[in-house]
Formats: sequence, C-alpha cells, structure tokens
Amino acid sequence: MSYFKLFFTFLKTGTISFGGYMMLISMIQREFSVNNKVLSKKKILDAITMASFLPGPMAINVASYIGFVIKGWKGAIISFVGVLLPSFIIMIIFSHLYLNSRNIPGFSSFFDGILPVVAAVIFSVGFSFYKDTKDKTFSSLLIILSFILTSLIKGYISIILPLVLCGALNLIYNGDKIKKITNPKKAFIRIKGIIVASVILFILLVFLNNAPINTPNFNLSKVFANISLTLFGGGYVFIPYLDKIVVEQIGWLTKREFIDSIAMGQITPGPILITATFIGYKINGITGAFFSTISIFLPSSVVIIFFSRVYYFIKKNNTIKLIIKGFKIGIIGLIYYSGYIIMFKQLESYNIISILICIFSIFVLNKTKIHPIFLILIFGLLGYYFEF
Repeated sequence: MSYFKLFFTFLKTGTISFGGYMMLISMIQREFSVNNKVLSKKKILDAITMASFLPGPMAINVASYIGFVIKGWKGAIISFVGVLLPSFIIMIIFSHLYLNSRNIPGFSSFFDGILPVVAAVIFSVGFSFYKDTKDKTFSSLLIILSFILTSLIKGYISIILPLVLCGALNLIYNGDKIKKITNPKKAFIRIKGIIVASVILFILLVFLNNAPINTPNFNLSKVFANISLTLFGGGYVFIPYLDKIVVEQIGWLTKREFIDSIAMGQITPGPILITATFIGYKINGITGAFFSTISIFLPSSVVIIFFSRVYYFIKKNNTIKLIIKGFKIGIIGLIYYSGYIIMFKQLESYNIISILICIFSIFVLNKTKIHPIFLILIFGLLGYYFEF
C-alpha cells in the first residue's frame, strides 16, 4: 500500500465514521481487513486489545498503530493526520458557527436515519470477529458476560473488568496449554525501550506542569496532554473529567457550552474527543484548536507504538496467548454493546422503522461488498425528508 493510498483510506474512513470510537474502529477493520486485505482480523484485534489497556483515545491510537505496522513511523503520521483531518475541519466550521450565532442548524432527522446504519456496521464487525472464534459455545458465554458487565458497570472499569475476566476465564478453561517464556533476556531488551519511552513521557509531563509559561496555546497543550496520557477507556470516559477541568476548575467553557460541544462531537465523524478542537478554538482560534487537537491525540498514539514492541514478544508465551485470546473475545462483547448503545440509547426515538433499517443494513453489509457510506447517505437523506 502506497503512502497516498494509506492517507486517502484513512481520510475516507475519518470522513464517514459517525458514531464514536467503535464505529471508527469498525470502519478501519473493514477498510484494511476486508476491502484492501492489508491486515488480518487478528492484527486489528491486537491493536484494539492494546488500545483498551493504554491511555488516550482508543480509535486514534488504533489508527496510528495500524499506519505504523503498514509503513513505519511515516505511516503512523500519515494515518494520524488522515483520520483526524475531516473531523478537525468540520469541528472548526461548527465552532465558528456556534460561537458567532449560538445556533447550529438542526440535523437531528438526518442523524436519526444514519444511526441505525452505524449500529449495523458495528454489529457486522462483531459478527465477523465472532465467526473466527473456534469454540463457539465458550466464546458466546464470554461475549455475553462482557456485554452484561459493560452494561452494568460505569467508568473505565466497565472496559477493563470484562476483558480481565474474559482473559482469566479463558486461561482457566484452556489451562493445559501453558508454557513458559522461552527467552527472558530478549524480553528485557524489548522492555528497555518501553522504560526509556516512559521516562521521556514522564519528563514531558513534569515539564508541561511546571514550566513557567503562561500562553493560551501552552495551557491548552498542558491540559490535553495530561488527559491523553493519564485517562483510560475512550471518549465517553473522558467526558466527566473534561467537564470537571474545563468547566469547573479552569472555566474555559460554561456548562451549556460544554454540553453543546459534546453534542457537536457526536454529530461529526471520527472520535467524540474532537470536542477538544472546539475548546481550543474558543480559547485561541484556529491555533488553539490545532494545539488542543494534537495534544489530546498525539501523546497516546506514540505510547501504543512503543508498547507494541513488548506486546508482540510477550504474547508468544502460551499463558499470555490464552489471556489475550480471552481479551479479544471480550472485546467482541464491547463491540456489540457499542452497537446497542447507538441503536437504543443515542437514537432519540427508535421505532420499528429504525430497527428494520438496522437489520436490512446488517444483511446488506454481510452479503455484499457495498461500502457503508452509501447506506449512510441513503438512510440519512431518507431520515431527513421523511423524519422517521
């Protein structure tokens, strides 16, 4: 895959991925595992597994890592820019409209048509991963467990606990396959790179928090870099923390502005944390938007690339393999839950029509090679005109 095609693929993915981080990850899986066949589903699941246990926005971490796997550090940069550029530009436009008119044109009917298709894409990816599991009965039980726990628990623990339990249960269920790490010296050599990277990141955080600099762009970078490197669990986990920092502590936004910025993050493609662009734009225009966006997405993207050096070595150990395999099955439950949330929680007024749209879209996506963007546009326009 050429650099141009890599950039264009992520640009396209970032343009049409409405519905939050799992939709973006689902589109990445479809583009690189199904359409272009550049990466295996196993490689995509490895990326999601690492992103689930590392700080920062999960979808952008996955995108940066995949770019790194395909084309090295240049590929990581190209992927990072390509996947974020569409949502960054759209959020700049929304921010300008909002801050100048305090009113965004209503697209609720359009998005009511889109969301069932978004849910269908996510369900289809979950089913695609499920088909690759070997022990269907045991895998189904782990998926159901992961789904139920995720629905009952709040916060980052709602992601980490189901995966830990699925990993532990899979280890117990397949305990007779355990072997020891064969080359601990090589493992230490790999870990040294992680230690060096961790020290550098620690120094960066200390500098950001103690440097005698008080400019708008530096302050924005400091706040969002701290968030990127210290919070786990994806966009929805970040929202209450952002609220406490930018509304209650610093006072960059009013409560109403913050709620509206989250809404704008919901209706733009890409990650919900593109809300950081709005905050930066309000504080210091386009340069503030740029520094906020880079600071919340870039640090954790670097972390996942460094961590992968250790991950791909230790996962060769059979004990680690079994745990990670359990993680991956648990992730399928998280994927299904994300589709459920979009279909039955985010959709303001789901009805039999939206359910039928979702079922029809799942059928089309699994039986044909039609790109989801066509279904998104068709049902978005139908929703706009007929207001179902």
